[in-house]
Amino acid sequence: MKIVGYSDRLSAVPGSELSFMISCTEPRFSARLVRLRHGDTNPAGPGLKVLPVPSDIDGDYDGTAQEIRTGSYVRVPRVDALRPRQGFSVQMWIWPTLPDRGTQTLISRRTPQGEGFALRLQDGLLTLQVGDSTFSLSSPVRPRTWYFVAATYDGSSGVRLVLRPSSGVTIGLADEAWGTIAPAGATVETDVVIGAETVGSEDGTVIGRGYNGKIDAPTLFTRSLDDNELARLEDGERAQLVSDAAGAWDFSQGIDTWLAHDISPAKNDGTVENQPMRGATGHNWTSRHEGWPHAPEEYGAIHFHEDDLSDAGWEPTITWTVPEDLRSGAYALHITTDGAEDYLPFIVLPPAGRQSARIALLMPTFSYLAYANERLAAPGGMFAGAIKNYPHQEQDEYMIETGMRSLYDTHVDGSGVCYASWRRPLVSVRPTYRYPYMNNGEGGPAGLAADLRIVDWLDEHGYEYDMLTDIELNDEGVERIAPYSVVLTGQHPEYVSGKMIDALQDYLDGGGRLMYLGGNGMYWVTELDEASGASVEIRRRGPADRTWDPEPGEAYLSSTGELGGLWRYRGRSPQSWLGVGYYGGGGAPGRPYERQPGSHDPRVSFVFDGLGDDEVIGDFDSLTNVWGAAGHETDATDPKLGTPEHTIVLATASGFDPAHWDVVYEERINAVDPNVKHPRGDMTMLEYPNDGAVFSVSSTIWVSCLSYKGYDNNVSRITRNVLDRFLSGGLLAPEA
Repeated sequence: MKIVGYSDRLSAVPGSELSFMISCTEPRFSARLVRLRHGDTNPAGPGLKVLPVPSDIDGDYDGTAQEIRTGSYVRVPRVDALRPRQGFSVQMWIWPTLPDRGTQTLISRRTPQGEGFALRLQDGLLTLQVGDSTFSLSSPVRPRTWYFVAATYDGSSGVRLVLRPSSGVTIGLADEAWGTIAPAGATVETDVVIGAETVGSEDGTVIGRGYNGKIDAPTLFTRSLDDNELARLEDGERAQLVSDAAGAWDFSQGIDTWLAHDISPAKNDGTVENQPMRGATGHNWTSRHEGWPHAPEEYGAIHFHEDDLSDAGWEPTITWTVPEDLRSGAYALHITTDGAEDYLPFIVLPPAGRQSARIALLMPTFSYLAYANERLAAPGGMFAGAIKNYPHQEQDEYMIETGMRSLYDTHVDGSGVCYASWRRPLVSVRPTYRYPYMNNGEGGPAGLAADLRIVDWLDEHGYEYDMLTDIELNDEGVERIAPYSVVLTGQHPEYVSGKMIDALQDYLDGGGRLMYLGGNGMYWVTELDEASGASVEIRRRGPADRTWDPEPGEAYLSSTGELGGLWRYRGRSPQSWLGVGYYGGGGAPGRPYERQPGSHDPRVSFVFDGLGDDEVIGDFDSLTNVWGAAGHETDATDPKLGTPEHTIVLATASGFDPAHWDVVYEERINAVDPNVKHPRGDMTMLEYPNDGAVFSVSSTIWVSCLSYKGYDNNVSRITRNVLDRFLSGGLLAPEA
């Protein structure tokens, strides 16, 4: 991409500052502020709608190319007590996942000019380099095996490397050797890096040779250890030996932080960069505990990856203050250069404590983050080759080139990606991006581009609304949405936190009215990582439709200590409070809804004002080119999962082609009789106390039908009927 960027936040209030980090390979670029109204460029619908908003941010700027550098590590600033000329020792436990993948550094204190030391895996062989001299073992390490690793160096007696597997089938895996290498050079004043090393730049800011695998209990000593001391370290007596260590880092401390605590008297704490996976089982994991909150001392490992990325670290290109009078809504900085463009979207919130409308549109930013930069169809991805014309967008090519990944992808070593940050280009979160799997591989809008269809529909019908995001709901709770008469969801609010569910349930209990305008909502346990302040975390855990599984014992989130997976297995199924939950999914074709007896209940008959008694709903093409208003992913009622008995089923979509559609995995395995588990989608109304209610459409492509025939169709009419009634009252007519 000639031009690409990101903002430092996904949402901002008027009067606050936003910074935009932009990479441009051309000398100059232009920027302008636009309001986002409708996503996608499909000629069958309204097409892309972006409205220029005159602003002092508009103008021409100098372009500078900025790189994406992936890879996680721990950085410890300048351990001055460590002097390689006088001797040192390095000891740790490692669990490599890709030991044959070239050069991977376990720990280093080395300058780009070659001063200092680095302990590495070199094509699977344990190698110590001091200055210009290198010494290696001859036995390669085995993947996914815990090893005790040690290296000692003395300027006069030489070097020693030790490699011993901790348990299991270990015949032939141990190795140990002594040798001599040239004395080290002058004292090196540079940082210690665990899991990588400095490879470029005078200031040590370019880190490379990243390691793939776990590291547990790394320790540095300022002298060469003897046989007895090494044996004691291997036997777990590190705490008794660290009195003269330059650093002894205990990754079992502060698992919910990005700090590496040094338990030695030196107290050389480090910072954990680019979010490697914390809460990982260590070399001493007994399997008696399934998560780190129950036995943190057995979770002293960090799982590093060469493709981790939490913060691209780009320099700000433009800093801008959001005008005080800018209305709440979806905006973007539209940047262009030499025939190329990008949109950097953000949400402008209403001023804190001041609502400007009775409707709140809740943008599902956690779900945007989960899918951002998804590349399952890329080379090496789970579905590589499934889409014949992939990649067919420059954004897809950029994801592949930079190595960025989504929460659906796996790292190069096959482990799941569990953190997603907004401090990096989110090139698929764009009004013009077409999600590759939509429309049988031809691509179609999802996420932000699809949710903008709700924005367009609201604008088209003259509704006033404020816009909020998951971040505010998570941080501020029900107080943020309590003033609104109606809250609308996006089309796919799949990833939600416990705080968000609490807030929405409190809102409903207090008489709030929720229009759930999507499908597969409130599904995965997702939590904001407060330590980073800019990312979310999940742990995929079955039974569920999923693209990866965590390692045994690693299903608990490092950020909060909560068990990951589906909310239904935490006793918080969406059926229990929305009335419906994820039930089926698949490709084209979709299906229309047919009215059910409940639709004639006097309490809810207003939903169908202007429709015939037997009128089929959404029996036309959507903007995803999938016929019908129910498609891609649908929800259904299920009393066994808590659907309240007073939930009214208004309409049902059924008859999906079994060759392209199936019920979700957790429903199939829990079915008493699999033959009765036919895919369907249920449109429902659920009444709450104090005149509260939930209206659920139960389809991710409902909103793609809103603009059909100039917004004059029965999907649009039903949506408007419900919104108007929710603004004026609850289920019963105000005069009733």
